[in-house]
Amino acid sequence: MTSVYVFPGQGSQRKGMGKELFEKYPDLVARADRLLGYSLRDLCVDDPDRVLNRTEYTQPALYAVSALQYLDHVDSGGAPPAVVAGHSLGEYSALFAAGAFDFTTGLDLVRRRGELMSRAPKGAMAAVVNLDQERVAEILAALPYSGIDIANINSRQQCILSGAYDELHAPDVRGAYTEAGARFVPLNVSAAFHSRCMADVQEEFARHLAGVDFRPLRLPVIANCTARPYPTTGYSDLLVRQISSPVRWYESLSWLMARGHGDFREIGPGTVLTKLTAKIREEPLSFEEPAAPSPRAAPAPHRPLRRPEVVFMYGGQGTQYYRMGQELYDTHPAFRDAMDRCDALFAAAQGTSLVPALYDDSRRGQDFDDVLHTHAALYSIGWSLTEALRAEGFRPDAVLGHSLGEYVAATVAGAMSFEDGLDLVMKQAHLLQARCRPGGMLSVLAPPSLYQRRRDLFAGLALAGVNFTGEATGNFVVSGEAERVAEARAALDAEGVIAVRLPVRHGFHSGLVDDIRHECRSLGRAVTVNSPDLPVYSCAYAGELDGAALTGWDDYAWDVIRGRVRFDALMATAFRDPARHYFVDLSASGSFVNFLKHGYGPDYRGAFAINQFGNNAASMRRLREGLEQAAQPALV
Repeated sequence: MTSVYVFPGQGSQRKGMGKELFEKYPDLVARADRLLGYSLRDLCVDDPDRVLNRTEYTQPALYAVSALQYLDHVDSGGAPPAVVAGHSLGEYSALFAAGAFDFTTGLDLVRRRGELMSRAPKGAMAAVVNLDQERVAEILAALPYSGIDIANINSRQQCILSGAYDELHAPDVRGAYTEAGARFVPLNVSAAFHSRCMADVQEEFARHLAGVDFRPLRLPVIANCTARPYPTTGYSDLLVRQISSPVRWYESLSWLMARGHGDFREIGPGTVLTKLTAKIREEPLSFEEPAAPSPRAAPAPHRPLRRPEVVFMYGGQGTQYYRMGQELYDTHPAFRDAMDRCDALFAAAQGTSLVPALYDDSRRGQDFDDVLHTHAALYSIGWSLTEALRAEGFRPDAVLGHSLGEYVAATVAGAMSFEDGLDLVMKQAHLLQARCRPGGMLSVLAPPSLYQRRRDLFAGLALAGVNFTGEATGNFVVSGEAERVAEARAALDAEGVIAVRLPVRHGFHSGLVDDIRHECRSLGRAVTVNSPDLPVYSCAYAGELDGAALTGWDDYAWDVIRGRVRFDALMATAFRDPARHYFVDLSASGSFVNFLKHGYGPDYRGAFAINQFGNNAASMRRLREGLEQAAQPALV
């Protein structure tokens, strides 16, 4: 059993907090006073101006007290934690404990965060108690309001709603939840924290974070918006996302409990998280875990027959090339009809045709890297390959998206319409072309640990994604300015490390796309989102899309191109038993089959539909044979 330290957020502050700590750490308190421009001790202990509960004062005060209490624990000889986590604002105290920044840097971050949040438009929040998250989301979806989000999922039967003041206080909102048997408790806050109403705050805070030098983490930190550990480096985007994303506290603690963590200690004023932990311990969220092997266990006399789950997989930028899928376009009616449908929507929106540009024989062998065409072409190829297989009677049990492919997966699952999906990628392409600085991406065939060990090789480049990892091999992608990509490639070549420049002109999954954050989120908000008909697995979130993602499609639309692609983490959590799945690679290049072959082993079965070497008809025939074989139940 290993210890977890948890740090509380707003709502835990109280007059008198930290009195004994200020006397123990006079130097840090003096630095805090100089930074804040007022006495931290007076604010926390006496609160003479009665401002402690105002956001711009609460956040630095609560961070400081929690951080000092952690230092006091360590300085007194207390055992260090194995993992740390913080609830909303408390995440900054957790990051301080993990070594992300020093005390003063963290204080400055929360000072700025509190100032920005205090200036946010008027909003409201309310607790919904005694109702499961799924039912809370169902009721919210049925209400005639578009400005309310689920902001916190604190335990199995406690969620917090956040949104526009007039909407959240509408009588039918309270009525809908009380009729369902819930308690509806308005909270004493002035803004709609962790909701879409924080979009402008999030954008401004991102600019502030751009100048902060974050250190590698010494301890695992569980992120509010993913309920999974932060990466060791390159994690500032998670702090940006946290502003408007839901706090997935119930899932975070349940996930830790499922991994054997049972000793939770609250660091900071109050016992809010201690009480929540007790509730979660009674009814934790369940996670499917593989059974521990028993060397003496006798084989079961009977095992059920089960057909493997068919997973359709969709690729993103970097997999495209001129003439991709042309043989099918010429010979497969369903594929051609689907491509023509895409082409018609593209022509109506852009005033030019997509198919002739894609199948221009004179460009054979050239880089296909004009985002105004590649974004729509990749979406169209994934969608059309799906339609071709559907016409032959093959349908997925689940879908998986990798980078841009996430939009295709969401469309195939029914989470958004084909028209909305294609419109989203076309408009996003125009934003990239008009607003973002040029960049590049490099696929490196080496263990991802190389990125951490050799910062001299990758200085200035973001870790954009990890596809597989191992002690001797692996594959990761870096992204950034084109000049730095070229320099890194030359340096890797000189050391005998295989690195391939991807055919892209933009630094996806890096800070080079941050200039379109606000507009990209607006595109997501314009999409009508439905409950998917089948599971959607996301590399951006390293898990299945849940209700929070469906109600925060603006975040999701942005995270797909900005967040790190965590294919390795997704495979490790969702697809650990290869006998249960058959993977259908509907990327343009057959990349997923290569990932499975080189990174995950022969037990992971699958086939690709097309690749850049042609002979699409033969590839489709082998895929059909594989799907027919997978349709036969097997012992599992």
